[in-house]
Amino acid sequence: MSYELMFQKAVELQQVGAFSEAEKLYRQILEAAPENVNAWNMLGLVAQAKGLHEQAIECFEQALKGAPQHFPLYFNMAISFGALGKFAEACKAYYKVLALNPQIKEAHIGLGNIYWQKGNLDSAKAAYEQALKIDANDITAQVNLAEICDDTTTLTTLSSVSADAVYYLARRAIGAENIAEAIKYLRQADGMSESAEIKILLGEALEKNGQTDSALRTYYQALQLHEDDSVLVHIADLEAQKGESATAEKMYRQALQHNPQNLSAHTNLANLLCAKNRTVEALEEYRQAVLISPQTPEISYNLALVLKSLKEYEQALELFFHAFYTAPNRDDWALNIAETLSEFATFELEKARTIAENWRQKMPEHTVAKHISAVLNNKASDTETAYNKLLFDNFAPSYEQTLQKIGYAVVEKIVELYAPIQGEILDLGCGTGLLGKRLKAVGNKIIGVDISSQMLAFAKQKNAYDELAEDDITHYLQTHKKELPPTIVAADVFCYFGDLAPLFKLCAPHKLIFSVETDDKVADFAVHANGRYKHNPQDVENKLRASGYRNITITPLVLRRENGIEVQGAIFMAE
Repeated sequence: MSYELMFQKAVELQQVGAFSEAEKLYRQILEAAPENVNAWNMLGLVAQAKGLHEQAIECFEQALKGAPQHFPLYFNMAISFGALGKFAEACKAYYKVLALNPQIKEAHIGLGNIYWQKGNLDSAKAAYEQALKIDANDITAQVNLAEICDDTTTLTTLSSVSADAVYYLARRAIGAENIAEAIKYLRQADGMSESAEIKILLGEALEKNGQTDSALRTYYQALQLHEDDSVLVHIADLEAQKGESATAEKMYRQALQHNPQNLSAHTNLANLLCAKNRTVEALEEYRQAVLISPQTPEISYNLALVLKSLKEYEQALELFFHAFYTAPNRDDWALNIAETLSEFATFELEKARTIAENWRQKMPEHTVAKHISAVLNNKASDTETAYNKLLFDNFAPSYEQTLQKIGYAVVEKIVELYAPIQGEILDLGCGTGLLGKRLKAVGNKIIGVDISSQMLAFAKQKNAYDELAEDDITHYLQTHKKELPPTIVAADVFCYFGDLAPLFKLCAPHKLIFSVETDDKVADFAVHANGRYKHNPQDVENKLRASGYRNITITPLVLRRENGIEVQGAIFMAE
């Protein structure tokens, strides 16, 4: 076959998308005729179509050796430079095109696009206007100029003939939170042009509108048009939501093959691996994410969570603080720092104390910083009430799931020992209403009191309480002393108080059922690194008797497991 016939055959294959076969023929031509300009150019266009822009540029440069004044080669090179984000090189190539032939409107449009991407709107506008001087009817130049000039009227006029105009109208609708209108525009644009960009935005709009199945189908359609790391991440996210973790992981890793710097792919893959308890693999993905974006606090925070789970407390705390000082209003992060310091203190008490004190000195009025510094030094915290409210407001959504994981036994033991309870009951520190739900019976009335509004919101959903009050339990007992009901219960509440004598006096003479964490090695009570108090059971009994209680029963109990260790306690009943 002659070179002319081989070249013609290669072009035909290229036109129908048979790029590999076309590439093979072009390379055969170049083996025999290495200076063939047309073969190098077409080979570059094949590489460009496959997204191999570095390779495409090399081909165009080879072609230019034989045809240095052939402006289409510079134009093709400019497209690949732009695709690689090498804007200076792209502009240089476009200007070379215009130096050779200033009437190439596509070069002016290409320059406008580059300037637009760089945020230089004045230069972009000038480039589009120059293209329109050459061809006043050029739709692309008209649409792009209308978009950067915020000319909605022109975009609307052009929407019947330009998918780009419709696309820009859709973006405006999304910006105005009019998702339904955006979807309408994008479906119109999708019908006018087979574009991965349009399909991706349509998928995002459908996702925002809660149409996740349709969004996923649309993303897969976009993927068929162009395998891009961003659409792969979109697909992976939705597959993960469906529970298709294997497919999601495959897509995340495929996205990272396309773009190792894709931050979302690293972080979302790490989250997926964490959920699958593949902690070491997740750790590496978070580390890669931190390297890419060290100033993004959420990434540092998530990496710290993994390190904390591996008991790498010092590294975790360093990252926690890095994240927290960037976002100091994140109370949940502050509470996690306190929890990490508490766990660290069981291994390295002095180091934990030093870190906590440095935090307190840096943020002397911060509730959590003051609290954790105090308790790590075995001192009562003067921010205890505020801290507990903050703690349980943040803990409320995951409270019951956490109790299940740690084998929380207090509620069931109280029910086993003392239910049913008739008459009126006061549930101190009722939390999400676990005890109230179990005690509710025909003929009784339950009042719940808790310092956390978020906990009370969950308690209300259980429909077990006749009345709910947001209040500190000491204040509630003081202000309702004359109308307290005959039975008072307190599950896992008195562990947040040191000296229980004032509470007992406020509760007396009413029947009292409560739990405490116990330690017969302390004289009376002691605060521990987690901010909870352990009480000597004999001291508790003595204080009950001093408050007038005579009939007292004590039932020892493993309250829960904390970091795999049994927490000893007891259920007291006093009359």
